[in-house]
Amino acid sequence: MLYLFEDFALDTERRELRRESRTIPVQPQVFDLLEYLIRHRERVASKDDLIAAIWGGRIVSESALTTRINAARTAIGDSGEDQRLIKTLPRKGVRFVGAVQEAAGSTAPPLEETRRLELTAAPHVKAGPAERRQLTVASCELMLGVTAARMDPEDLREIIDRCHDCIAETAHRHNGYIANTVGNTALICFGYPQAHEDDAEGAARAGLDLIATLKALKSPISLQTRIGIATGVVVVGDHIGSGGTQTPSIVGETPNLAARLQSIADPNTVVIAEDTRQLLGNLFDLQDLGTQNPKGVAESMRVFAVLRPSSVEGRFEALHGTGLTELVGREEERELLLRRWSRVKTGEGQVVLLSGEAGIGKSRLTAALIEKLAEEPLATLRYFCSPQHTDSALYPIISQMERTAGFAFDDAPQAKLD
Repeated sequence: MLYLFEDFALDTERRELRRESRTIPVQPQVFDLLEYLIRHRERVASKDDLIAAIWGGRIVSESALTTRINAARTAIGDSGEDQRLIKTLPRKGVRFVGAVQEAAGSTAPPLEETRRLELTAAPHVKAGPAERRQLTVASCELMLGVTAARMDPEDLREIIDRCHDCIAETAHRHNGYIANTVGNTALICFGYPQAHEDDAEGAARAGLDLIATLKALKSPISLQTRIGIATGVVVVGDHIGSGGTQTPSIVGETPNLAARLQSIADPNTVVIAEDTRQLLGNLFDLQDLGTQNPKGVAESMRVFAVLRPSSVEGRFEALHGTGLTELVGREEERELLLRRWSRVKTGEGQVVLLSGEAGIGKSRLTAALIEKLAEEPLATLRYFCSPQHTDSALYPIISQMERTAGFAFDDAPQAKLD
């Protein structure tokens, strides 16, 4: 089905949003939201309706839903102030109010071209001047084995396309951008076009998720992948190609290093360099592979294999495993917390909200309080949110319960029940 509104076309067969002749990249959940609102434009869609349609009824935070609505508005040139096409009705829900025409079939490009467009449909990239920035780059290679050599090329291509769809979905879920795909390889950038403080973590999690996803993918041949991840400064900017096939030009050693690390990785393994390991802290369990000299790299380097997310209790401790700096300039705040604790000991319950901009020392202050009260007879419960799990409102509670129960990362559901 093709839904036409203003100068946009929403193609449900190709899962593509176009404006005139230009394809507008949108994330899968944003596309699902748009399709649902347009398909049910005759009524107001409640929050529960949208969660059921997009997340299958899973519990998600309101911020996750709001983020998708804002992204949908941005994709079609709307905003929360104008609400020209997507209107919010207080205490009721959301409704698509634009005039829509329906057309059967699709005027989209051929399937082969569409798949390539979908593959690069990360956050919308606007061409701009070249700039220096730090990127974490993941180089992925599908290892198809000797059986693939005896397959019909069309059957093999279908398998590779399905794998690339998995790569794209996994990359987008972790804020990655597909910079390039050639045959059975893909290059994913984390930190472009938008940088995040957890780009290195996102790359490592995407690598582990991709291995698990391809293992579970039904295929007539055994699917394995190996991934190399490197972090460094590059120059990125001018785009190569035209139309929907544009890719950014990335100049620097980092993409080459990621490809070299991938070449020495074992099947179904994620290998990282020392620079990436330092950014990950203790967020993951790693295996030291020693000093290696990958082909095409000038100097030998120490490399590590990412095994699984670690069971460390908090992100703050995981990222500051080498020790904390001295707490400076927070004496007044610390004394306030200690006074509240004194009231607790007299039987008077207390609640303290500690808020502020990222990086000003909130976690450091709470760590100092816990250290100060180490000898006190108390039980401490700590729950940590994660930028990698914004779609799960109960993630902090779930992760704390899993740590308490001693669940391992790769435990099967039956093992957890037992």
